[in-house]
Amino acid sequence: MSIVQKVVSILLTFVSRQIFLKVLTVEYLGINGLFVNILSMLSLADLGLATAMSYSFYKPLAEKDEYKLAALIGFYKKVYNIIAIVVATAGLALTPFLRHIINLENEIRYIEIYYLIALSNTVVSYLFVYKATIISADQNSSIVTKYGVWIAISGTILQIITLLTVGSYMLYSSVSILWTFAYNIMLSRKAGKLYPFIKRKEKLRSEDKRDIFNNIKSIFIYKVSGVIYNGTDSIFISALISTAIVGKLDNYGLAVSNLSAIAFIIFTSLTPSIGNLIATESPEKRMQVFKIMQTASYWLAGFFCFCLFFLMDDFVILWLGREFIFDIATKVVILLNFYLTITLYPIIAFREATGIYQKTKYVMVAAAALKITLSVTLGIYFGLTGIISSTIISKLLTYAWYEPKVLFRDFLGGRAITYLFGHLQNLVMLSGCTALAFFLFPWKESSGWLAWILKGAVYTLSINAVYFLRYFKSPEFRDITSKITRLVMDVLKPTANGKGNSAV
Repeated sequence: MSIVQKVVSILLTFVSRQIFLKVLTVEYLGINGLFVNILSMLSLADLGLATAMSYSFYKPLAEKDEYKLAALIGFYKKVYNIIAIVVATAGLALTPFLRHIINLENEIRYIEIYYLIALSNTVVSYLFVYKATIISADQNSSIVTKYGVWIAISGTILQIITLLTVGSYMLYSSVSILWTFAYNIMLSRKAGKLYPFIKRKEKLRSEDKRDIFNNIKSIFIYKVSGVIYNGTDSIFISALISTAIVGKLDNYGLAVSNLSAIAFIIFTSLTPSIGNLIATESPEKRMQVFKIMQTASYWLAGFFCFCLFFLMDDFVILWLGREFIFDIATKVVILLNFYLTITLYPIIAFREATGIYQKTKYVMVAAAALKITLSVTLGIYFGLTGIISSTIISKLLTYAWYEPKVLFRDFLGGRAITYLFGHLQNLVMLSGCTALAFFLFPWKESSGWLAWILKGAVYTLSINAVYFLRYFKSPEFRDITSKITRLVMDVLKPTANGKGNSAV
């Protein structure tokens, strides 16, 4: 269901983005991306709470402890109301300073009003969200996802209609508030039907509150540093270069971030199973599973990056126009950061399952501090390429090597240096394949969508053939193909009534 939701979201975003840029300008897209970054920074107040909240529901749900579940719901309602007030207050206090970080060639009126609409959408998102969490914690995330899909489809259609008929960014943004509120109301009512006892007013015990706050504190430092690390690029680009460039970069980011999100779903969905693996299996078995996941991440990252390098510019030209593409240096650093992100997903999945973020939280603080310093320095001297490069450099100098070191030392056995060498080996192979294809097989720009699809098919087959030759004799490849074969057989296996195995 998560993958279905992501695919629907990708399709809707590409359609709405094309219409957005036809009706409005790239400056509006830039301030939209900038507001998202600013509000993600303001939302630091709830970091750690969602994770701690889900965790606190597991045991009482398993034990059917209705008293404690009702008490938890009442407690989280108060906490989220406080967070909504804090975010609203902080957001309003920031309003007078907007003009200092927005850098536009063409002036846009009512920027403060647009910002307040975006702020209202963020504040509204905290209402009733505590009720939705109990649904997910009870292994019913598909319900939450289904509501999300329908809200996304209907909301995007209404936004497109608003753009085509009225052409107003203000009304376009206001739709998000109404649909966010409707989404939370629907989930709240569904939670009330599934768990009617949560309407009771019960008081949470002091020791339970203490445990929750201890969990929040242990997660908070890591998560805050992560948001600062990942959420400041648009701010620096807007302040040092141009807000319009934020919107232009966001078009490339659509492809990169959506593919990254799909890969994230694939790897992090294994986290509960990894938790069981850590608890029940030997370090040798854990290492075997980790190697399988790492091999899959190398292949997936290589495939995505190789194809994006040769296809992304053509796609943007066909989709939006030639003025929205970047130079090759910027494209390379975007894709290098994307590659590192995907190949680190197995580490992230094991981190969440083992809780090593408690041991590595301060390295994330160092990564965020280094990222900010480098963004300013490199942004001044090298512009957009420098700001994006700061993400890569700070990642390589901090958690990209330190988290594997802790994970291998405490849970997998073996040496992290072998893992790091494997990273280097695969990056060199991918770079060599890309350079070879670039210089030996120069393609002309795709004249249309059919030519682009054919070009994509050639590159897809080529790079996957390379990775097949690289891995087909490895134990990890045999394990992956064996699991896929068993899954397909389970799906196709007939049941007593002659139908497929619907449970699978």
